[in-house]
Amino acid sequence: MRHHIFLLILLIAIPLEAQNSFDEFVKKQNQNFNQFKSDKQAEFDSFRKRVNEQYADFMRQSWNTIPVHEAVKPKEEKTLPPVVYQVPNNTPKPTPTPKPTPTPKPDPTPAQTPKHEPDADTKPVQIAVKPKVVVVPAPEPAPEPIAPVRPKEEPYKKVSISYYGNLITVGFPINDNLKLQALNENAVADAWQQLSDSRYDITVKTALDARKANTLCDWAYMKMLQTVTEKQYGKTSEAVLAQAFVMVQSGYRIRIGMSDTKLYMLVASLYDIFSMSYYTLDGDKFYNVSGEKGVKMRVTAAKWDKEQSLSLQLTQLPDLESDPTPARTLRSNKGVSASVSVNKNLIDFFDSYPQACFNGDENTRWAAYANTPVEQSVKDMLYPSLRQTISSLNERDAVDILLNWVQTAFEYGYDDKIWGGDRAFFAQETLYYPYCDCEDRSILFSRLVRDLTGLDVVLLHYPGHLATAVAFNGNVNGDYLTYKNRRYVVCDPTYINAEVGRTMPNMNNQEAQVIALK
Repeated sequence: MRHHIFLLILLIAIPLEAQNSFDEFVKKQNQNFNQFKSDKQAEFDSFRKRVNEQYADFMRQSWNTIPVHEAVKPKEEKTLPPVVYQVPNNTPKPTPTPKPTPTPKPDPTPAQTPKHEPDADTKPVQIAVKPKVVVVPAPEPAPEPIAPVRPKEEPYKKVSISYYGNLITVGFPINDNLKLQALNENAVADAWQQLSDSRYDITVKTALDARKANTLCDWAYMKMLQTVTEKQYGKTSEAVLAQAFVMVQSGYRIRIGMSDTKLYMLVASLYDIFSMSYYTLDGDKFYNVSGEKGVKMRVTAAKWDKEQSLSLQLTQLPDLESDPTPARTLRSNKGVSASVSVNKNLIDFFDSYPQACFNGDENTRWAAYANTPVEQSVKDMLYPSLRQTISSLNERDAVDILLNWVQTAFEYGYDDKIWGGDRAFFAQETLYYPYCDCEDRSILFSRLVRDLTGLDVVLLHYPGHLATAVAFNGNVNGDYLTYKNRRYVVCDPTYINAEVGRTMPNMNNQEAQVIALK
């Protein structure tokens, strides 16, 4: 406050001539800065124009016929049925141990940490000395445009679409006359040069703005562009070319293919996408995202220097219009009850998301699902009741409550009977659909434990079965594996009524594959 008063007095005290001089100085600095921005943007525009011209020149060269690889399906495993653990009649069930009251003393040693005493028939501890570990790479940020785009201030046509409840608008030139004159290399290159005209800067800029405003992941951005270009041009080769053009300008690694009748956009992915035909170019897989399988085509070699492959990791969810489903109450056989409503628009989006794995290792696909966050509105509704239930318990008993809730509040169902094949759920989908299997339960349980207790969790893959293991801070008895010099205690959401530390019968922890989660 004193500082502001001092400045005010100082300004009053400055002679009028000095104030005018200061105003002129500020005006000149602003003019210099605006000129700098204008010069810099002209430099960017010149760079984009030059690169697009080179891209078009590459297109004029003969396109090569590339062999098509048939779509790969996930390996079918014989799904093991859930097992119900029977507590021996002669063994009294232990009561939960209350969480110790915090004191100013130093952190307790493992010997001082309250421990849950195991049942009398607890099996010997199993230790996997060198478990096979599956690690998913850290997600990459969305690619950046090849150069900043600043459209001219002139009228443009607004094309709006409904995208999972969101109204998304992308601009096109008022005099947009994009048209392929033929289906050959020169005609495609001519159309690309037409798209490279500054008139279409508005299309690139408004598309990128929509990606940011709606927090669209790579897959969502690509599908949004498909929807909006098809609205502008219909389901035509022009729409495919326009979509590919904006994807390329946005920094994605794209190739364009041509059959005898139409164009196709091929997309490089960091993940191996299941159930989608692909083509190997420069040692990498490019997927035909049209959904058509086995298409014979010629592909251009045109590419950018800093293009980036599509990522299928969902580090954050798209910000979609809320369409809440009716509340669903889920009650465990221990009387723990929680109600939840999810966003149907997000459920529909998940339904369109492709299954994929990393580097040919099918187990990595479970990590992609388990690492995906839960929508904040779901957390706000579901988590308070669960958090209150476990708030007075120690870590072991809190996790046991969550484990039993997932074990008994959901009805088990087989994917092949419900979906006609393997179908993994994101955590939020398990809260919506009436049936779930071992994979879905483990993914949901891992999300709940990490969000509500802050403990680290890994997935455990056995032949035909998926479970979890939790790294407790204290000493917790039961079956466990070692990973990164930490003890992860087995927790199986499909071993009904089994407590923390129990491995489902016929599962060998010595052979379990540890799937690391973030």
